[in-house]
Amino acid sequence: MISAIVEEGIDLNSLMRPKRVCLCRMVTEKELVDAIREGAHTLEEIREKTRATTGCGTCSIQVYHILQRELKNLSVRKNE
Repeated sequence: MISAIVEEGIDLNSLMRPKRVCLCRMVTEKELVDAIREGAHTLEEIREKTRATTGCGTCSIQVYHILQRELKNLSVRKNE
């Protein structure tokens, strides 16, 4: 199984480690998604809850895209 994954060119390290979106504050994508699902529905609320984007700020665009994606997912689930 693992040899098949390696042959496919999948990075095993990325599968084993959580994806960090904000390197300054070490915030993972999962932490952002959890915060959004718990009610942080603006960038300011995400900043307050996770501290993402409060360092150098280079992750702001990525955090914004995750926010938009998750709000859309929440909307779809709500309408089902």
